[in-house]
Amino acid sequence: MMRKLKKRWLLVLVFISILSASSFNRHYKKVSAQDEETTEVNPYKEPSGNSSKFLGIRLTNGYSLQPAKETYLEVGQTKTISGNASRSLGTLTLTLALGYTIKKYQWYKSTDGKNWSKDTSSSANKKTLSITPDKEGKTYYQLEVYWQALGILGRTTTHLYSDLATVNAVPEPVDATSVKVTTDDDYLYNSSNDIVNTETIAHAHPDPANFTGTVSWSIDNDNLATIDSETGEIDANTSRLSGVVRVTATLHNPSGSTVSNYKDITIGGGLEDQTVKAGQTATFDLQGNVGDLDEGDDTEGESNYTIKWYKEDPITHAREQIQKDNPQALSYTTPKTTLNDDGTLFLAIVQVKYNGKTYSYTTNDAFLHVKPEGGPNMSITNTMENNTYNDGTNTENMLFGVNNGDQIIYHDTLENKTSGGRLNDATYTLPLRNGTTVKSVKIDGVETDNYELSKNSTTDATDLIVSNLNFDINESHTVDVETEVVGIDKKDSFSSIPYVSGKDDDGVSYRKIGNQNVINYTLDTVAIKKANDIDYGTLNSVMSEGTLNRQDELNLPNNIVDIEDTRRNKQPVTLSVEQVGEFTNENSDVLSGHLRFYNGKNFYDLLNNPTSIYQTENDETLNSQGWSRDEGILLYMNSQMNKAGTYKTTLSWEINDSI
Repeated sequence: MMRKLKKRWLLVLVFISILSASSFNRHYKKVSAQDEETTEVNPYKEPSGNSSKFLGIRLTNGYSLQPAKETYLEVGQTKTISGNASRSLGTLTLTLALGYTIKKYQWYKSTDGKNWSKDTSSSANKKTLSITPDKEGKTYYQLEVYWQALGILGRTTTHLYSDLATVNAVPEPVDATSVKVTTDDDYLYNSSNDIVNTETIAHAHPDPANFTGTVSWSIDNDNLATIDSETGEIDANTSRLSGVVRVTATLHNPSGSTVSNYKDITIGGGLEDQTVKAGQTATFDLQGNVGDLDEGDDTEGESNYTIKWYKEDPITHAREQIQKDNPQALSYTTPKTTLNDDGTLFLAIVQVKYNGKTYSYTTNDAFLHVKPEGGPNMSITNTMENNTYNDGTNTENMLFGVNNGDQIIYHDTLENKTSGGRLNDATYTLPLRNGTTVKSVKIDGVETDNYELSKNSTTDATDLIVSNLNFDINESHTVDVETEVVGIDKKDSFSSIPYVSGKDDDGVSYRKIGNQNVINYTLDTVAIKKANDIDYGTLNSVMSEGTLNRQDELNLPNNIVDIEDTRRNKQPVTLSVEQVGEFTNENSDVLSGHLRFYNGKNFYDLLNNPTSIYQTENDETLNSQGWSRDEGILLYMNSQMNKAGTYKTTLSWEINDSI
């Protein structure tokens, strides 16, 4: 029987402000760009410079992506230049009084380096400008980035100007023979937090520099990070996924050949695991480009930071602050380690006082692994498997989409890899989520009831404990635990670490931990997580009949509505939207326009008309929805006078089972 599914979302305001009226054979050269005639160039406006940062805090207004200093292309060829700027956290706070503001772009150009004019091409108001020269010579470009408030006046603020960009139109093509890849940062954080850096820029340096082909960017794992294929802007994931990604620049030569190179960057939570031998020290460093908090700070308030370092027992999670005498230390070095330190977790809490506010970030847990110099040397190889369901994203130590009723199997191998000592009277402990049903336990393939379940109030878990294990030299045991998931009533996750403890031949306590297991629980549902406001800009009160587009920030690759579909049995569903009532302003005046949904050459009126905009097939995921500039939800205006004001309406989103 098909269940009825109905999800509503009524929090989307759509608003608009009205102003009162008032192929030939070719020779490919290898040419040097060294000996070119230079011209004194006066910029349109003095360049604003680059934005400075402390960790991820923007301290100053400025550019995060400068347009390429020199670009070479042939007459009639199209290439792009890009730029982008950011406001400081202090400026963002000061401009809150203006309300919601939109980032705007405007390119300026000059052919003589003295007289400047606005670029009027179709991409002149975007961060990426397309250029197609019709004659040889130099053209100079400068980008202006500013922010505009909504409302009747549409006040602008924080105008930032890029460095100069020179575009050289040349008569003949030039191939590149090699390329070097650099990035502004080698380490990005994997968490959405105001004070950590989650983005950077990749740069391609072709040889020769006057290469006339094009550059494209790619990344080898878009679960860890994504890259803009044109600009090289990299954004790390904010889901706490860690690893190394390879950023590749591919140069497409005019002759048809390609040249590529790469740079690896690390995505993480701030600290990296360390492995040392017993008796050695270990150092944990706060990763990334930290910067200087006082460098170029554009606020008048006092700014400072502290870093609190902690170590934590991986089993009990008992936490102790360390290095209290150095509250701004960017690293921590342990005393000489012992085997008792094996598995200890280290973390840092960074607190930044900036512009009168305090911000905080907690790093990931980093493990200290200590190898023995003698005695028992235990290893634990632990894996998990969902015998009921696997969507292809599961790993040996991380499961996704786990629901009630799923059969989770744990398989652990415990081995004493030593020639120097035994582990006696050992105990194996596997922490489980409270409420988990244990179906069976096997030791070395033989089912046993020689185990106990013990509630652990410290860890808020249930420990499955197997006792009376002994490990001779090079001896191993396997433990298999079959469980069933019960009691899941919300999206949640549970992490745990199995461990073995006992005594060596001298009666000294010994403990070894395994890898962290993480189970991500979900419910069998599809839901709208967020629907964004839609803005159509500021217009004159007299409008010609026609369609108005959304602001650039509301087009692909950005989504209008974010959807999470965690259903296993994906039956067809329909996503529909309706404009609930007319556009009205603060004086209840009605706008002479309404919303339509455009799909190719077809359109559908949305005013008081629930309209299906997407329908899935069997086994198809309902994905988040976004559209290109001329598609999706657009504003259709009638030719009629409108009174000044800010007009708003509401969109209602629904997900229903298809019939």
